[in-house]
Amino acid sequence: MKKSLLLGAVGISLLSGSAFADGTSPLESVYACALVQNDSERLACYDAAVGNTKQAEDKGEFTTFTRTEAENVQKDAFGFSLPSLPKFAMPSFGGGEKDGVKTDADGQIEEVELAISDIRNDAYGNVLITFENGQVWVQSDSNKVRVSKKRTPTSASVKRAALGSYLIQLSTGERFKAKRVE
Repeated sequence: MKKSLLLGAVGISLLSGSAFADGTSPLESVYACALVQNDSERLACYDAAVGNTKQAEDKGEFTTFTRTEAENVQKDAFGFSLPSLPKFAMPSFGGGEKDGVKTDADGQIEEVELAISDIRNDAYGNVLITFENGQVWVQSDSNKVRVSKKRTPTSASVKRAALGSYLIQLSTGERFKAKRVE
């Protein structure tokens, strides 16, 4: 009994180490323990798997984050193409809106509402917007958009448009295509 228990723990330990190395989820070894029939072997399996997972987390091989943290990363990255960054699509049922963020049925952001920190025309006459969260967007179409000093917009809606472009609608009603520069 003790021999099979020890072999099971060593097997799971090896499985855990290789799971981290090949890029699979570090939790796979924990999930695998659920398949062990014998109660004491399953407990030993869980102990070994959780110990290896904790060690890997302490070494910085992986980290966990909350749904809110993932949503914040997705919102902050909106408008950038970062192919090396994994998609943080959150499960969704038919899309929705939360905290100024509209998502599609797959959980991908379609539109964000952001507060404007600074808005002006650049040297070429294009609208340049700095949002309170640090994002900077510049007008990318040739439409003439004037930013009024008397009626300065306080927020803007940035919406995903066709072919990877984005459309900004200011709180004062002006609309134009834009691209994110920061």
